[in-house]
Amino acid sequence: MWTRRAVALAVVALPLAWAGLRTLDGSVDLVNTGGLALVDDLLATALDPALDAEFLAVVWRALLVTVAFALLGTAGALVLGAVGGLVLSDVAWGQRPGRWVGVVRLPLRGVLVAARSIHELVWALLLVGVLGLDPLAAVVAIAVPFGAQTAKVVADTLDSTARGPLEALRSTGAAPVPALAYGLLPGALPLLLSYAFYRFECAIRSAVILGVVGVGGLGQELVVSLQSRNWDEVWTLIGAVLLLSAVVDLWSTRVRTSLAVASCSDWSSGRTGAPATGSRWVRWSGWALLPMLVVAWWYADVSWAGLFSERTRELSGRLVDDLLPPALPPGGWSTLSAGVLDTIAMAVLAMAVAVVLTLAVGPLASRPRRDRDGRGGGVLRWGAWGVARLLLLALRSVPPTVWAVVALLAFFPGILPGAVALGLYTGGILGRLVAEAWEAVPLRPRTALQDVGVPRSVAGLAATVPAGAQSLVTYTLYRFEICVRDTAVVGVVGAAGLGRLLQENLNLFRFPVVTTLLLASFAVSVAAELAGRRIRRALAA
Repeated sequence: MWTRRAVALAVVALPLAWAGLRTLDGSVDLVNTGGLALVDDLLATALDPALDAEFLAVVWRALLVTVAFALLGTAGALVLGAVGGLVLSDVAWGQRPGRWVGVVRLPLRGVLVAARSIHELVWALLLVGVLGLDPLAAVVAIAVPFGAQTAKVVADTLDSTARGPLEALRSTGAAPVPALAYGLLPGALPLLLSYAFYRFECAIRSAVILGVVGVGGLGQELVVSLQSRNWDEVWTLIGAVLLLSAVVDLWSTRVRTSLAVASCSDWSSGRTGAPATGSRWVRWSGWALLPMLVVAWWYADVSWAGLFSERTRELSGRLVDDLLPPALPPGGWSTLSAGVLDTIAMAVLAMAVAVVLTLAVGPLASRPRRDRDGRGGGVLRWGAWGVARLLLLALRSVPPTVWAVVALLAFFPGILPGAVALGLYTGGILGRLVAEAWEAVPLRPRTALQDVGVPRSVAGLAATVPAGAQSLVTYTLYRFEICVRDTAVVGVVGAAGLGRLLQENLNLFRFPVVTTLLLASFAVSVAAELAGRRIRRALAA
């Protein structure tokens, strides 16, 4: 036990110490005292947002564009995920899958891992080079990495669904497609629909982030207002982002609660629950999606013709020729290795910030539950819960690019502003995941402590936090894998790491160097995923 504790402490302390030393190494000044005045100006206008009719019309149009991109990107991801998931699923092909299935599966897995390891913002940067500022670039940039992740979820869900009805239909000689449609899909559909709404919730955040590349939406308006230092407009746009995120969050949570015993934290960690009965709300939500997709397609003015035009084929071929063969950035291996190490250090420090936020806010963000005698939380406890939930919503709704722009006002460019920006954003997500997991902790230990005279608030913390420590570790490792990939987002707007090198070389049209940086980013992401999986298995042993 002591050996395992010592190893666990070393696993946490040594990377943190290394990341801290790398951040401070050679840096005399970290805080930009000149920029602090701008941060003060930003905070001073928080209660005086821009509310004139002309600007509100701009915000409304940007909000509709963001929703349209998220809807269409989610729909594309579900289509790609359904096709890829069926190919990867073992149950779908029976005991003897065709020879071509085995031939296709291995390269398909590699393609899906590569697709989801590259951030959607990087996909958008590459697609803009081919499609221009076409809305289709934003839709495809969301659909490709989300579709790769959805394929894995679809395959896992199909393989974990009860296969009795499917085997019965196959034994009667039913054709493969009808057997899947009537024997397997009904059992998996509630969980898949639940995941679709969760993925839409994530797509809203991604659609805001993609505004950095200039494709439109709330993210683009936010960056423009920040760069123009129109602080009153910034607060109006942040309010719009928060309102949109809150509405989609409530809608998604309501649907997922009605459809399956699977929370946001379950989907994030790859766990699913048992299907539950639907409700009228779920049926109405499902019927509403079809007209919403049609309106989104019309409003965003998306056309698939852009993918198959002669110009797109020519530019795509030219881009591939420019990307190959890979080349090292100016400065050679030292520049590349420095970018990799900065990326890892940024992710480590960001997770430290996120964990501190989670420990401070997570216990308050867990919904108060009633005791055995029927007593629930008091007014103060429910008020603290509402404030904590609103804080976590604000942290995860504001895109990390915006947090990075604000952080770069207070700090000089480097690892620290990127780590702070990613830490705040990731803290909002991690805090929610851990709070949901802690809500599922049994009440019996708390009741036993209260029976021996321990105060209710102390008993709640003592019974919940230790029992939820495993969830905290699991989700922290999971989010670290995502955080490594997200470093590209803050790097694009001026922080350190591979993202910054990627943006600089894209601006200078050094495409062979871009290929090398993408390969390095892919390698770091895969290494982080493998290391996280290995640590989680060791902790579960």
